[in-house]
Amino acid sequence: MVGAGHSAANTLISLSELAKAEPGTRILWAVRGPSAAKVYGGGDLDGLPARGQLGARVRRLVEAGTIELHTGFGVAALAAARAPADDGGTSPAAVDGPSVTVTAVDGRTLQADVVVPCTGFRPDLNILRELRLNLDPAVEAPTALGPLIDPEFHSCGTVPPHGAALLAHPDRDFYIVGMKSYGRAPTFLLATGYEQVRSVAAALAGDRAAADTVQLELPETGVCSTDAGTSCDVPVPSRETAGAGAATGRTAAGAADVVELEPACCGTPEPVLVGFPTGLSHGRSGE
Repeated sequence: MVGAGHSAANTLISLSELAKAEPGTRILWAVRGPSAAKVYGGGDLDGLPARGQLGARVRRLVEAGTIELHTGFGVAALAAARAPADDGGTSPAAVDGPSVTVTAVDGRTLQADVVVPCTGFRPDLNILRELRLNLDPAVEAPTALGPLIDPEFHSCGTVPPHGAALLAHPDRDFYIVGMKSYGRAPTFLLATGYEQVRSVAAALAGDRAAADTVQLELPETGVCSTDAGTSCDVPVPSRETAGAGAATGRTAAGAADVVELEPACCGTPEPVLVGFPTGLSHGRSGE
């Protein structure tokens, strides 16, 4: 499994269920960041309880050894194993043992039978080629919305409530709503989509006042993060547990699922420049 989002978390849980039915299954999890804290999220402190439970469950599977976590693993290459061919060369035929080698940028390798990438997505805009669109070049969301959700700069806090005004394109009465409205940005919540649809429906019906009056309160904890160590997304260990954790390399609670936590500071959002695929593909430094 490659990736560190909620899709990866759900897939890891499904793989752990598969491992129960298929003894001997080995689950390897590779993430590019220095830790999986962003996936673990805020636990009981998460403003969305189901999301907090999702992260806590993945953390327990890692601590129990069901999932083997490899951090700092930026994938550099994938290579299929090759078996000897009848003519003395090699061919990608069935081989004994893992069939894929995954190589990291630092030279580490992982062997696997199946590689499951949960590393983001981008919208397929081919169906809209004959329409006039106004898209942010980085995240491929509407231009007015792009800077508010760009994960390269979007730090602690929530996405401002938005509706038809921010979702409009040059072609009259054309809007993209829901997850697709966020383009490549990963922080979409269903509650955001519901309010988008209400606002756009009002705009199409000619009720401009209702369309422009957007009211949405999103849970602040766990909504977004580009800096997993200092954001609202991940609570920090309390002072009592921090010392013990530093000495042992883990929290004072050990393998238990109870850790004393303090919410991370959530002040005024500040730009945070970090490496992110959306930037690299558009000429940014990524450093």
